[in-house]
Amino acid sequence: MPQISANKPRDTGGLKTILTVLRAYSWPASAVPVVIGSVTAYKTGVFSRMEFLLTLLAALAVHSGANLANTYYDFKNGVDSQRSSDDRALVDGLITPRTALVSAAALFAAGAAIGMYLAVKNRLPLLPVLGAAGFFLAWFYTAGNIRYKYKALGDLGIFLAFGPLIVTGTALIQTGRILPEALLASAPAGLLIVAILHANNIRDLDSDREAGVKTLAGILGRNRSETFYRALIFSPYFLACLSGLWPAAMAAVSLPAAFRLNAMSAKGEFAGLVRESAKLVVIFGLLFSVGLWL
Repeated sequence: MPQISANKPRDTGGLKTILTVLRAYSWPASAVPVVIGSVTAYKTGVFSRMEFLLTLLAALAVHSGANLANTYYDFKNGVDSQRSSDDRALVDGLITPRTALVSAAALFAAGAAIGMYLAVKNRLPLLPVLGAAGFFLAWFYTAGNIRYKYKALGDLGIFLAFGPLIVTGTALIQTGRILPEALLASAPAGLLIVAILHANNIRDLDSDREAGVKTLAGILGRNRSETFYRALIFSPYFLACLSGLWPAAMAAVSLPAAFRLNAMSAKGEFAGLVRESAKLVVIFGLLFSVGLWL
């Protein structure tokens, strides 16, 4: 296990470093569900631009806090190393472990403050419950004795957090109620976001095994993991049909990008597959949202 106190910070200034530390490439995973939930609410005749912006800000804050917490605990638990880690924040000394942990707590607090403001303002007693569930899934992903990521439950946790919780929570903030159509619309985006994680876990199969980390990809093995990845990127197109003709038709425009990811997976190009999967989330999510609006 690395000695975290020995890591010295290097070049902690600059926008590029901040974006690297926060893993900004993953932000579509929280932004797209907010857009989908907001469009679903808009179709009921209720929409507030200010509440949309506050919800988006809270989602990005909590997501960034979760990324930093994951960075800290993966490093502390010996999962990330200089040799194998794709997350370079601590292994390269871009920040100190203490800074990562304090920043994570601050970002969680900022997200919680916005959530409580919206809950009180809109009289939504259910919103803090959803927020607490989101915090649990974010913090205990790698923290404490639970650290469910290491027990092959990461895919399920990510689906719940970035699918039903954010989409239905966003619609709740806008409309004051849980919308069944929002829950239905959350599934395609949730599965695509799980594809980002699963691509990451396929890439890290060997290093995770060495660190004693159990993931769904590790249980399935490389061949079956690739099959599961294909299911994650193509099943959302079928699920989009449940939301209507327009959502399905608009989402289908992004199919060439999904086929390109499938080709990358077949060639074993997992290093680039994680970020490319995040791009598909953006393309599919925005097209799907336009379809919901139409």
